[in-house]
Amino acid sequence: MSFLNPEDQKIFKFFEENNIAKFRLKQIHDWIFSKYVKTFDEMTNLGLDLREKLKKNFHLYSLKLKTIQESKDEQTKKYLFELKDGSLIESVLILSETRKTLCISSQVGCIVKCTFCASGKNGFFRNLEVFEILEQIVLVSNDIQDRLTNIVFMGMGEPLLNLDNVLSSIDIMSSDKGFNISKRKISISTVGIVEGIEKLKEKNYQINLCLSLHAPDDSIRRQIIPYAKKYKLEDILKSLQDYFLVTKRDIAFEYILIENVNDDIDHAKKLYELIKNFQCSINLIPYNPIPNLNYKRPSHQRILAFKSFLEKMNLNVTQRYTKGDDISAACGQLAIKQNF
Repeated sequence: MSFLNPEDQKIFKFFEENNIAKFRLKQIHDWIFSKYVKTFDEMTNLGLDLREKLKKNFHLYSLKLKTIQESKDEQTKKYLFELKDGSLIESVLILSETRKTLCISSQVGCIVKCTFCASGKNGFFRNLEVFEILEQIVLVSNDIQDRLTNIVFMGMGEPLLNLDNVLSSIDIMSSDKGFNISKRKISISTVGIVEGIEKLKEKNYQINLCLSLHAPDDSIRRQIIPYAKKYKLEDILKSLQDYFLVTKRDIAFEYILIENVNDDIDHAKKLYELIKNFQCSINLIPYNPIPNLNYKRPSHQRILAFKSFLEKMNLNVTQRYTKGDDISAACGQLAIKQNF
């Protein structure tokens, strides 16, 4: 049982069987969702007897914070968590003047196994439970003693392959009984799971949907994203168009630039033709080096030429500047590590 689900009927039943007043549950949720406490002992407006009873029957959190690494520029922090079964996941906090964004994981490992990404190198193990997704938010908020402004499902795993748990966690994140984070400040990044996109469309959540595109055609995409063999780009883009028509939310395209793989002007031209009819933004991400991989980051000149062409075609283009690469917290660098 987890107190991170405000509607957990098992907890309601426990309170009823133990004659605990219902308003106590609201107090507990306030401590968790607003004050980010680590233990029941910190819930000082609860009686000592009640706190002892809670400690005897519940674990407040299942995740154990193993390590925190901070980048030299103090704008990025990476958190290594151990789950109850001994599995490890990572989350990344990105700080700016106006935002505190947490990049959270949805799976242990990753089944997609993009060839340029570290997350799937050790394989896929399992989906995260709803409370394991949410505990990342609580424990990071506790560390910084502040409220997070944005949540992005861009950590380890493919969120749309754990969609039921991801959606349930978003319900709690956005609820006024939970973290009260606007759905418009929650983003999901996917390689393009068509069935998952269709389900998101049916839910009509006002979240931000990002496609990890990374290539201008199926041929290149399937070389660097083996899982992409399951879905044609044509079908993925059709599902994204349908998603936009229902939700009226712009689509974001993420494109990792890899030298001599997908970064020349011909690739940029094909990319433009692919997405020119979308109301969208495109986020260019220079490749972040990973040990034992032969990929390279393009030169500044090649990145600039690629970006400039898309801008001349009136696309909304941004270039993501690398943050956290000195602690392996940049895009594509999250992995299960045993030796911190």
